[in-house]
Amino acid sequence: MHVLSALALKPEELITSDKLAQSVNTNPVVIRRLLCELNEAGLIETQRGPHGGARLARAAEDITLAQIYRSAVGEIEPFGAHPQEPARKCPVGRNIKKTLQSVADRARQAVEREYESITLAEIVREVQSLPA
Repeated sequence: MHVLSALALKPEELITSDKLAQSVNTNPVVIRRLLCELNEAGLIETQRGPHGGARLARAAEDITLAQIYRSAVGEIEPFGAHPQEPARKCPVGRNIKKTLQSVADRARQAVEREYESITLAEIVREVQSLPA
């Protein structure tokens, strides 16, 4: 979100991974890896070379948090997933995975519905409206 918000502030400019890394306070290599993933997801476009950098692939108004969430997070394992198969003879063991999966699915759907209604542009407006 930080990188995409920074790109949304200057939609016409190519911003280097070095500048983005300074903003995030991390190593440019970390940002370059993230930019590759965002590029593959179709959220940004990149240009290599001495005058290269990254910019949003489309207007911030056209990018929802759901699109960002899906590209950045993907599938989430339900909390409490067992590393081994629980005991089938136990009434909890034989049903806990299915129950937790159902709860996790409903929670994920609720989050995605909410994220569908929020755009990157809204996040940027809120970031800009807060005191420095």
